[in-house]
Amino acid sequence: MSSVAQRFSRAARTYERGAGLHRHVAARLIEMMPDPAKVGGGRILEVGCGTGVLTERLRERYPHAPLCVMDMAEGMVSCVRERWGDVPGMDYVVADVRTCEFSRMVDLIVSSSALHWAIPLDHTLARLRKRISPEGVFCAALMIDGTLGELHDLRRKMIPGKTPTGRLPTEAEVLAAMQLAGFEGVSSEVETIQAHYRSADDFLRTIHAQGLTAGSVSRASKPLNRMELTRLTTEYDLAFRDEKGGVLASFVVLYVTAVAPPAGETTRCQ
Repeated sequence: MSSVAQRFSRAARTYERGAGLHRHVAARLIEMMPDPAKVGGGRILEVGCGTGVLTERLRERYPHAPLCVMDMAEGMVSCVRERWGDVPGMDYVVADVRTCEFSRMVDLIVSSSALHWAIPLDHTLARLRKRISPEGVFCAALMIDGTLGELHDLRRKMIPGKTPTGRLPTEAEVLAAMQLAGFEGVSSEVETIQAHYRSADDFLRTIHAQGLTAGSVSRASKPLNRMELTRLTTEYDLAFRDEKGGVLASFVVLYVTAVAPPAGETTRCQ
């Protein structure tokens, strides 16, 4: 299991702490999905199900559609299985979307706040496109460059020798990867969400509890020591205080929808 999968699996029981952001993103994403009448009993694949924030809305919107939920973190899939384990038409898969073998084609692929971890993104999107039935639909929301910008900028300024080694994709990079994968009718929107936390310490503890400090996007080659972390939280409290007496943190979300080409049409990813 990768370090990211391990981190999210351990965070499964604390993921709901501060999950308002994910609920907001899932609620907006579900509004962009096809009409239930169009989907009918078509098969749906949810990539990166987490603890089931989007799963719940999918079950409500598409009650007659078989739904397969996938996550690379076993703890996350276990949370979803505990709630919907006996519901007909539900399948649960612990797998990395970048390497797993898909057994069936699906009519709708959805993902909320997950695909930005599936690097390289162009490879992942190409694999997903090949699993969508002709004229099937893809809907996703993913965090892009600029997310947690306040924290990353402050960290670079205060502790330049310990900056994260990676970064989230840009909007242009995601859209280029979509085009290269062979998707058609690509539509996108960007939303910047200002999330409120009681303090910088509360903010860091919350994103850690949600597994968001995993991977190269948040981790440097050397971890911050206790003194550096204290300095960082103190300065964050001063620099990014909001009118409620807490602090703000920015999350930049890209919403994308697209369709697979009709049967027989040649695409770049094939």
